[in-house]
Amino acid sequence: GLSTIARDNPDDATMATTYTNHAGCPDSLAWMLVKKQNCFQQKRNGNTKRSGSIVLSAEPGNLKNMNSYKFSGLCNSKAVKMTVDEETTDDKTKVTISMGLKIKKNCSTKPSKSWSTIPLNKDFRRTAKCVVSQTEAQAYRTDLKDAALARWAALHRFAKVKKGLAKPAVVKKGRGGKDE
Repeated sequence: GLSTIARDNPDDATMATTYTNHAGCPDSLAWMLVKKQNCFQQKRNGNTKRSGSIVLSAEPGNLKNMNSYKFSGLCNSKAVKMTVDEETTDDKTKVTISMGLKIKKNCSTKPSKSWSTIPLNKDFRRTAKCVVSQTEAQAYRTDLKDAALARWAALHRFAKVKKGLAKPAVVKKGRGGKDE
């Protein structure tokens, strides 16, 4: 929706609609409300700053799963998400990957309908070109291009392993793994 500034002054209507999210408030205010606590947060590795605690976020539209304003899918009116769907039938696994972009609709009561979905089912190079064209070339979120490409590469590798076309990545052990 439009803010009160846009209703009073129609010349500022474009600026107000650019920076409002589905809740009808500016993106920065929405971030201030949800940054400390929301249902998607996961706190790891200790309770204090000295012990190295980290706060992760599992919200849709967060490409790096970090609890930060830049990557937040809840608070930003423009966000990018990658989703994976698996179907197993008769000893075969079908993995489909799709990219979603937040669209400008008044979806305050149905946030799940505020995403447009683009299937990513071409080869690696063409799909990477599609991700770049949707994020950077259309000036949607140029700062998320690298994160979207990194997420796509990881999901593509996951899909190849699930289909049996590639081996899983080798996990390197730490320094204390001598008893193996």
